[in-house]
Amino acid sequence: MKKKILITLAVILFVLLGAFFFVVPAQLEKRLNVSLNPPPYLASERAVELHKKLLVADLHADSLLWNRDLLDRGTRGHVDVPRLIEGNVALQSFTVVTKTPYVWKMNIERNDDTTDNITILAIAQRWPAATWSSLTQRALYQARKLQDTAARSGGKFTLIRTAAELSSYLDRRITEPHISAGFLGIEGAQALDGTSTTSTCCSTRGFE
Repeated sequence: MKKKILITLAVILFVLLGAFFFVVPAQLEKRLNVSLNPPPYLASERAVELHKKLLVADLHADSLLWNRDLLDRGTRGHVDVPRLIEGNVALQSFTVVTKTPYVWKMNIERNDDTTDNITILAIAQRWPAATWSSLTQRALYQARKLQDTAARSGGKFTLIRTAAELSSYLDRRITEPHISAGFLGIEGAQALDGTSTTSTCCSTRGFE
């Protein structure tokens, strides 16, 4: 009888751990990144033609926070390379998130450095153990993810690090319009471990 109870408890624990590591993060991303007006989107022929001629840049996306391959067209979240190319987005800022306050403190007037959502998310998404306690390591890990995305993209996605690289990319895009590029941004200076800050997040928006 005792053996059966132990086996049952072990199975329950296994299922709970499986859900924690492989189900909960994806469901959380879906809940935080809903589209208020989901596709398909209707636009006039004139608007579509104008959009094709524009140099489109988006200056905020938290996609690196989530365990998705950005080279695959996602079923959740808002940003990945296929959708950037399809949407004629020439340049995307990928914002590195290293710390956010608990939801009940996520307000510019109440933010402090005593709570942190990202620790549990890093563990659940199986990030390297060094990221569990180091904000710097979280920033470096997300930066490496973007670098890896560019390296595996076959030229479809370029990582921009300098003004010269941006200029070269924009010249290339004139003859190769079906490509995209991105650069890194960062939310807050707390990624510099050891530096005391009072504001842990500059936005109350959902994570993209």
